[in-house]
Amino acid sequence: MTTDTNTAALQNLQTLRSQLQGAFIGRDAEVDGLLLATLSRTHLLLLGPPGTAKSLITQVFAKALGGDYFQRLLTAFTTPEEVFGPYDLTALDGGRYERAIQSYLPTATTSFLDEVFKANSAVLNSLLTMLNEREFDNGTNRISCPLQVCVGASNEYPQDSSLEALYDRFMLRYWTDYVPTRQDRMALL
Repeated sequence: MTTDTNTAALQNLQTLRSQLQGAFIGRDAEVDGLLLATLSRTHLLLLGPPGTAKSLITQVFAKALGGDYFQRLLTAFTTPEEVFGPYDLTALDGGRYERAIQSYLPTATTSFLDEVFKANSAVLNSLLTMLNEREFDNGTNRISCPLQVCVGASNEYPQDSSLEALYDRFMLRYWTDYVPTRQDRMALL
């Protein structure tokens, strides 16, 4: 990259940071975390009570970045099809168990997984590989995923020791609380 390109990229990054921090009062650390996670190609965990803009800040950030965005609320009843795509019927006719992954997590560049620790083991097992190696096993093929950053969110820390591996995949972790001061709440209004 040339110096002019580096300068332009830095200016774009600073502009995005300023815009997000201006739009999300009291969320400077979270904005910086999103930028740091993206630049370092790691994943971010936003912890905190409901109603603290964890999903909204990620949506706005992803839209500014461009690329494919995937968002899903995970529960104990979330199926792998909801996250990784349904089985490809044409492939099934040919005897192959492959998923139709377009518009699902394996093709996303940015993702938001709400209540990430509530997913069941069928989802979690594939998620571990995708977050760590950025690869997905689709039938007999292991494919490379374009995932730049995954933002996980939860209202609480994981309670089950079986979730430690998933927790470790999120190298950056922020506690996102309600806007603290009266002045910030007035600015938010």
